[in-house]
Amino acid sequence: MSLGQMLKEKGIITEEQLGSALEHQRKLSIRLGEALTEMGFVNPEDIIGSLAEQFDFQVVNPMTISIPKDVINSVPKDIAKKHNIIPIAKQNGLLVVAISDPLDISTLEDLRFTLNTNIECVLATKNNIADAIKKYYAKEREVSFDGFLDGFKLIETDTDKTYDYTKVADKEAEAPIVKLVTHLIDEAVKVRASDIHIEPLSNKIRIRYRIDGVCQEMHSIEKHVQEPLISRIKILSNIDITEKRKPQDGRISSEVDERPVDIRVSTIPSTCGESIVMRILEKSTMLMKLKNLNFDEHDYNNFKSALKKPNGIIMVTGPTGSGKSTTLYAALNELNRLEQKIITVEDPIEYNIFGINQCQVNEMVGLTFPNILRSALRQDPNIIVIGEIRDVETAEIAISSSLTGHLVLSTLHTNDAPSAITRLTDMGIKSFLISSSIQAILAQRLVRVICPKCKIPYKIKEEILTTPGLNNIDFKDTEFYHGKGCEYCNKTGYRGRTSIFELMCISPELRDAIYKKVTTNELRKIAHSNGMRTLMEDGLRLVRANITTLEEVMRVSMQTE
Repeated sequence: MSLGQMLKEKGIITEEQLGSALEHQRKLSIRLGEALTEMGFVNPEDIIGSLAEQFDFQVVNPMTISIPKDVINSVPKDIAKKHNIIPIAKQNGLLVVAISDPLDISTLEDLRFTLNTNIECVLATKNNIADAIKKYYAKEREVSFDGFLDGFKLIETDTDKTYDYTKVADKEAEAPIVKLVTHLIDEAVKVRASDIHIEPLSNKIRIRYRIDGVCQEMHSIEKHVQEPLISRIKILSNIDITEKRKPQDGRISSEVDERPVDIRVSTIPSTCGESIVMRILEKSTMLMKLKNLNFDEHDYNNFKSALKKPNGIIMVTGPTGSGKSTTLYAALNELNRLEQKIITVEDPIEYNIFGINQCQVNEMVGLTFPNILRSALRQDPNIIVIGEIRDVETAEIAISSSLTGHLVLSTLHTNDAPSAITRLTDMGIKSFLISSSIQAILAQRLVRVICPKCKIPYKIKEEILTTPGLNNIDFKDTEFYHGKGCEYCNKTGYRGRTSIFELMCISPELRDAIYKKVTTNELRKIAHSNGMRTLMEDGLRLVRANITTLEEVMRVSMQTE
């Protein structure tokens, strides 16, 4: 019996889904199992289970078993990665190997020839095999943080003298700093940090990671490591290592566990030396689908409707690190169709999207936001994306573009949606231009998610419920949860973040109010009466769903209420 028929008989897929998958398989020349998985009709476990039944194989999960080191060493890392296989045991002169495709005969023959041994196969999902390869073959790189610092004990320097670390000739002295910087980047990505803060103090270097929006001190390094550490980061980010008197910016492209990672580097002089912040941009997390951004259904439908409009401006607002770029890329992903010409103007380009013309700002050669925008308008675009409206000139071009038949998407730094109108007015934009061009303004914040491993109900303090802004809300039937703290969440009670939104769609009543230059508070009242849900109200939706805590929602949204 074929795989498709077997899945259909089990009730996992329908006849219609099987037909669609077969058509998808023919177009891409892939296996049926891959087509069904890509289209979301089945889980990888369903495919592996059916294949095991079909070919009489055993199913294993290499992530849940302990694999001896000598077994791992029997297959070189490059072969394991090339064929996506992992050895799990040796028995009766056979090497037991986990594979994901029992029909790939050529790979099996290649393995027997390359390893010069008899092989017995078991089945596992692609993802589980890939995770096991990372887990077991990465161990060769694992060294304690203190182990990296041990290398510096051989470097004797007088802290009162200037030492040129750019001309270190001794390879043994240079190796520890290379490993140290690599370790910091690897560790930061693995603990889901968004930023690495390297801060020189009077007697040490403090290293902090911003995890889920909150800074946490991770390491403390001796002062004599400061100069080589900063020099190494500058070299990697193509920054002038001799310039220590003024701020500089650079960029590093790296790879952690085969995932591409871009790092924006910023240096600034301080009293104790140069302070460095490394912003981590993991490309795999940038391109999300709009439906996965945790919109309320009402806001999701309204935002999609705004994106379907042929012209006008849609703005995403919020402070730095509130997820604006991710939302903008999700909207772009929604709009990216063959019949649409899309041009973006970004500083920097955080993710390359196939089919979209993306332009990088470079002020050193005159490529400013306004200059690129003027040229972009001659490229016959349907949609223009502006990374950020920073000045009146960019704002004027964006508005004139929207009034001449283009849909414009951009970001702005404001506390909430109604404040964006005030910000544009303060820039000097005429109110009649704002009222006729803006289609929707989306304000957003990121709130931390309660750790699923240590989530427990608790009694919230009465003083919190009586806080101004909350005292009129009925919490009578609400059961509050928080995380008590565990190893999984690093004792914080939170693991990961999600979005809360405030979507202000511009109704005729709001357009009239904007034209009349009413206050921000008046705009907020009109928008609320038209159905706008505030950041606090959207946050309370997540509190009642036991996704986040009331304290967390208050932390990010109370200042805007």
